Amino acid sequence: MHWTREGRRFITVGILSALLSFAAVNLTPLYWLSERVTDGLLRKFRQVSHPDLALVVIDDESLRALGRFPFDRTVYARLLDRLKTAGAKVVAFDILFVEPTPSDKALAEAMRRFGKVILGVNLSLKSEGKVPKRFLLSLDFPLPLKVAGATLPPEPLLSSCYDLGFVYPFPDRDGVCRSLPLAVELTEADGAFPSLSLAAAMAFLGEPQMSPNSIRWRNRVIQLGSDWDIPVLPPFSPERTGFPSISLVKVLEGEFDPDLVRRKLVLVGMGASGLSDRLPTSTDPLAYGVEIHGAAINALLTGKFPRHLPFWLQFLIALAFCIPASTSLLLPRFRQSLFAFIVLIVAAYILALLLLQWGFVLPLMPLFLSLLVAFVVATGLLLEVQRLALERIRAYVAQPVTEVIVSSHETLRMGERREITILFSDIRNFTQIAAALPPYEVVGLLESYFNRMTEIVRIYGGVVDKFLGDGMMVLFGVSFGQNDHAQRAVLCAWQMLEELSAVNWEWERVTGSPLRIGIGINTGIAIIGEIGAEWRKELTALGAAVNLAQRLEQLTKDLGANLLIGENTYYKVADLVFAEPLEPMTVKGFEHPIVAYKVTGLTELGQQVKRSILATGV
Repeated sequence: MHWTREGRRFITVGILSALLSFAAVNLTPLYWLSERVTDGLLRKFRQVSHPDLALVVIDDESLRALGRFPFDRTVYARLLDRLKTAGAKVVAFDILFVEPTPSDKALAEAMRRFGKVILGVNLSLKSEGKVPKRFLLSLDFPLPLKVAGATLPPEPLLSSCYDLGFVYPFPDRDGVCRSLPLAVELTEADGAFPSLSLAAAMAFLGEPQMSPNSIRWRNRVIQLGSDWDIPVLPPFSPERTGFPSISLVKVLEGEFDPDLVRRKLVLVGMGASGLSDRLPTSTDPLAYGVEIHGAAINALLTGKFPRHLPFWLQFLIALAFCIPASTSLLLPRFRQSLFAFIVLIVAAYILALLLLQWGFVLPLMPLFLSLLVAFVVATGLLLEVQRLALERIRAYVAQPVTEVIVSSHETLRMGERREITILFSDIRNFTQIAAALPPYEVVGLLESYFNRMTEIVRIYGGVVDKFLGDGMMVLFGVSFGQNDHAQRAVLCAWQMLEELSAVNWEWERVTGSPLRIGIGINTGIAIIGEIGAEWRKELTALGAAVNLAQRLEQLTKDLGANLLIGENTYYKVADLVFAEPLEPMTVKGFEHPIVAYKVTGLTELGQQVKRSILATGV
């Protein structure tokens, strides 16, 4: 592509398309559609399951065995004892213990025996009692999310647990839980309150170093989002992620392999079909809360989860695709541009998949929208450029040629055989006339002559293929549906001869002699196509039929005729003209003698057809 003003315009279209598309996606409701598209992409992410995480779920089998939920808290006391015996390291309950019950003492004793037990709590919009300092995080930076307080479990559970963590997942405005804040700032306390996921990970891994955008455990650095959050990509049920998942009742009855929980972090939560603890996520339309927290804990343990690319990098990638999309319209053919656009769409999707496997999220909606807008706007710009170009072309090329070029570009590029009628005309003795006149008078005479002749050609539907000094080559039949091309060519030639009287006065005044022309016409099969070099082509016709028409024009002077037509042409116009057959002649370039006819006038039918064309142009 040459660096022309047109090229710069298409590049500008690509840049502006990316700007407008990113603005539309991020500042309008299209944002939520973009999030849904990104959700679909995230389903392709190959999640790494950490071997030190196990789930104990309250499933349908547990409900059938233990009765209606909520269970008596002695059930959880027995669960803790079983898990301690099996060697579990940390147990986190994604279950709320809000109201005091007679069984709390048994559960509290089991919690103390086990050691590291994390209880889930709800956050509150109003203060419901002071949160003990040992449950708070001491941070030296503010958190974006702030709440008043938390609903604490009753004593003796509060004093017996190792830590607390909130279970609310903070879904987005469209109700989908895409990320989980790891902590919130309590306005009624001097500190931050962790999520159940962070509290469980801290109990398992130890105290981390925390900063405004990351958490560090020894050599593991977890980069966090703007809300001090971490992406969650459930479902993490065993058949989809490989996490060990055990039915609660199986643990209580001792019917499980202890290796499934030995030295592991065990997350306990609901997973029965009749329970309501479910939310849509990026990867599951209805994930259980235990799966959401399991996803967050897994991300903290592995440190491997997809992170959104920085906004500026997303925009640069969009530019890298939009500019080729818009400038592809500068390719010679539209189908090449369309193919390039499809390739760019596929390449953008493949790039997004590759980045996802490397742990980076490239939102597809703004990228695809940018590509579409760039291509559509560039197509509109191309059509406008072509329209303006055609307006300019019409100043130099007949309307039929313009139509043929626009509608049959590919055919003309390859060339095609078609029956057409070719007309050659030439001014008699013009070389001697031009030698005796000043250049400006020669140019003026030719301009006046060609203006009249080309207008006649236009009226009869011909195409001025080229000007040959003082002569011209005209094609009839290159326009689609012009089956009467032979009749039009002959009537056009006769009209040209009649028109000589209109220019003869000026011609004789300047040259001193009358204007005389010779016209040769032939009909036959010719090759029509774009002929020339890559940088300069013209629509023309080639073949024996063309050569014969030119020979006939050259013979007019020797035979004293104004208009000679070939045998094929005569058979098509015999009822329109008076013509005299000439003796067969040997013509240069033709093996056999040819037959020609000297046209001397038009029949009454010919006059009627001529008047009809002059009146209607059809």
